[in-house]
Amino acid sequence: MGIVFQSQAFMADPTVTATHVLLIGCGEYPGLAAAHNGLQPLIPPRLSVEAVANWFLSGRDAMPAGQEQPPERAFHNPHAPLGSLAILTSPVGDYTLPSGEVAACTRPTLTNLKAAVHQWLQRLGNNSESRGIFYFCGHGLSDGTVQHLVADDVMEIEYDKWGPLFHVSNTCQAAIRATPATLAFWIDACMEFNEQLLNSIAAPQSLIHGSRSGPPRTKDWSLIGATTMGRKAYAPERGVARFTEALLRALQGHCGTQYGMDQDFSIGANDLRAATAEFLDLAQQGVEGEVQTLGGFQGDGPGSTALHVLSNSPRVHVEMDIDPPGYRALATAFMENLANPRELKKLNNGPARFLKERGEWTYGALFNQDRFPIQTQRRLLTSAVLRWQFKVPE
Repeated sequence: MGIVFQSQAFMADPTVTATHVLLIGCGEYPGLAAAHNGLQPLIPPRLSVEAVANWFLSGRDAMPAGQEQPPERAFHNPHAPLGSLAILTSPVGDYTLPSGEVAACTRPTLTNLKAAVHQWLQRLGNNSESRGIFYFCGHGLSDGTVQHLVADDVMEIEYDKWGPLFHVSNTCQAAIRATPATLAFWIDACMEFNEQLLNSIAAPQSLIHGSRSGPPRTKDWSLIGATTMGRKAYAPERGVARFTEALLRALQGHCGTQYGMDQDFSIGANDLRAATAEFLDLAQQGVEGEVQTLGGFQGDGPGSTALHVLSNSPRVHVEMDIDPPGYRALATAFMENLANPRELKKLNNGPARFLKERGEWTYGALFNQDRFPIQTQRRLLTSAVLRWQFKVPE
């Protein structure tokens, strides 16, 4: 259901260790047009799904030889190469893969979602070394306690208008009892309170049949949500959603941990959540009104199983500015350390941005005509983002 890519290795041996990806974007919502319930169709889910799909499919596992992007720009995991990727999204339309192939997308109705999740778990099978990625972007609602996600055919069935919703937590609980593979759930949706859900007799169910009781089969699973209970998740009107954009920036060379003598840097759920929170905060600097706060951690296990692997040290996104900003024309930001000569950047057009490897760096600000004394700081950079604002003395 909705498969746009399968690797040769997986097709030859369905039990091979692999990463299996299920991407869901609900945006068209035809039934909402006359519903008058506060929900509206959305443009960002389709764009966000394509952005995530492009990242997974631009690496060596899915691209022709010599055309793949490096691990700093696309999916790479030698421990669990990409085995399959499925897309259910609306508007439906065709999706053009980075390789140039064109694939038809499947509409994310509740029935189709149930089938797609069942097949995703079947592909993961009984291989504890495999990884499963579940991504959703679209409307989300809350009854004040838990989150429910809205399938594309909501409001279309006269006798069951709210039927096409599903319970996030129960879906996760059923999934972790269906496979021993490492599972990661990335949910880009609101968690706004909805009184109709609270008062509904027929509460939304899981996408997967199963029981919350009994021990999970997987020892490592995680859920990273776009926001916290009772709050919205935001997106530009015609762009990738904020959470998804932050998630992708984190994956593109900005986080990871080196274990033992391994030269590579593994990005696990813990690394990814911390870096996503930093990029989400960065993207909202200067945003007026309510901002989005990343959801709390949910899951079990060490959170260190590699979902993505970098071959080089992660880089830190550095932004430096002057306060008050009227002095930008007089200032030049710089960074240097023992192994790298000083790099200078003007601040005339706004904050100076640097991309630097983790490690100890000296950074600072110089001023024209020696009007103010040089300002310097020294810090061991280990996070995904560093923002620093130099104060001009009064």
